Amino acid sequence: MLFRQLSRLIVPSVVALTLLGVSSAKAIEITVTPPRMELDMNSKKSRSNSIKITNLSDKPAEIKAYVRNWVMDEKNQLQDAPSSEQSLDQSIVFTPSRFTIPPRSTQTVRFAIRPKVKPTGGEYRAVIYLEEIAPSNASPEMLQTLGRVGVVIYGYAGEVKRIGTVNSVNVDTKSEVIKAIFDVSSQGNAHIRMNGQYSIWRAANYPGAKATQLITVNSKNKLPANVLEVGRIELPPVLPSNRRQLILPFTKKLPPGNYVLDINGDLSGMPVDKGIPFTVPNTNTSTNTPKTKNFSKN
Repeated sequence: MLFRQLSRLIVPSVVALTLLGVSSAKAIEITVTPPRMELDMNSKKSRSNSIKITNLSDKPAEIKAYVRNWVMDEKNQLQDAPSSEQSLDQSIVFTPSRFTIPPRSTQTVRFAIRPKVKPTGGEYRAVIYLEEIAPSNASPEMLQTLGRVGVVIYGYAGEVKRIGTVNSVNVDTKSEVIKAIFDVSSQGNAHIRMNGQYSIWRAANYPGAKATQLITVNSKNKLPANVLEVGRIELPPVLPSNRRQLILPFTKKLPPGNYVLDINGDLSGMPVDKGIPFTVPNTNTSTNTPKTKNFSKN
């Protein structure tokens, strides 16, 4: 029996169609650009666009394209959603819908937004999936690994309002991997997205949120004194009229002690500049209460 295993990797700009399972043949690899598009549906210039798919492997890749409506589920994963008369997937036309890309070659999929009804103000979403097609000569006994990637499309009509609130930040030290939990609400008519930089300071030497700035990190730079880790904040979007908990794991294992999570972030144009104290307990300590700081203004 042919087992089809479809990935739902939506955001990466370079995607390998190599998925879970065991394959008797080398899986193909492709790049898809751009991985995400945000388009003004009021402008005729932005209604016609293209996606480039490059086959990096030494074998031809047969692909089919199709479009779906989507939402984010409670686990912050993209999930297909039913279409409606107003949904963006109903307004997208594209060509070709099925094609073969020769080895080391590129294929362009062109699409246009043609609303069937006049959209009301706000955000509309669709995803154009690119799905590998099983070879026609595949053996029935072969375990075939196939893949699917998608390009997320945001369309905007009328006045767009991005209104968000970071309700709290909770540093959870209970699990093996320490992580920050951002509780974020979106009250506008378009999604909001948390970006920026975080750093972890020794609490005794933390200068305060207003005194910290973005830290440049590369192979030649050492971290400032008393800074143990620096990383990027790249979290999933929070869709309109939704409240979500967004997880940011830390890469460094911290020894017991007192720390501050410093945030130099941006919530879709609204600055988030905060310091969140937390404690990593001794491993012999039986209890651990995460530290939470609430704030309503970003």
